[in-house]
Amino acid sequence: MSVFIVLLRGINVGGHNKIKMVDLKQSFLSLGYSKVTSYLQSGNVIFDTTNNKETSFLENQIQEQIIKDFNLNISVIVLTKKALLNIYSNNPFLNDDKLEIQKLYIAFLNKNPDLKEFKSILEKEYSEKMIIQDRVIYLYYSYGYGKSKVNNNFFERKLNVTATMRNWKTISAIKDILEQY
Repeated sequence: MSVFIVLLRGINVGGHNKIKMVDLKQSFLSLGYSKVTSYLQSGNVIFDTTNNKETSFLENQIQEQIIKDFNLNISVIVLTKKALLNIYSNNPFLNDDKLEIQKLYIAFLNKNPDLKEFKSILEKEYSEKMIIQDRVIYLYYSYGYGKSKVNNNFFERKLNVTATMRNWKTISAIKDILEQY
């Protein structure tokens, strides 16, 4: 069995793209996945499968099933258990005990961005601290996420990627769930 984590972009946020987690779980079960677990109402799903396909295959399969079941075209990012645990343990901001943990976020990207574009973002003066590693941007929001213009839409526009953001509390909870698989 292989364990995967699915991060859906923009469901159940602000009353848009509503999907009940019980219905989403049924959608995943219909694909033959097992041990389907969701965390929160914002599109975090963990599952087992004997289907050892690439994450890109699973992303397409899940996206098509969501279109079929809910008539919603939702961006889907799939990670292996190992990848998420590596992302968790490699957060460079965890080494700085002066930072407030509730201000840590991770932007998950659907593809590797153009690093020149990311460097051009870093050249501007933002209060946010940002470090990129492959398809992940580690972020520290000095003044909080809610007041920042450096958000999902910002990264999608500047880097020409699809992004979905999770706070550190959510990532930690998903990691804890993964330890039970």
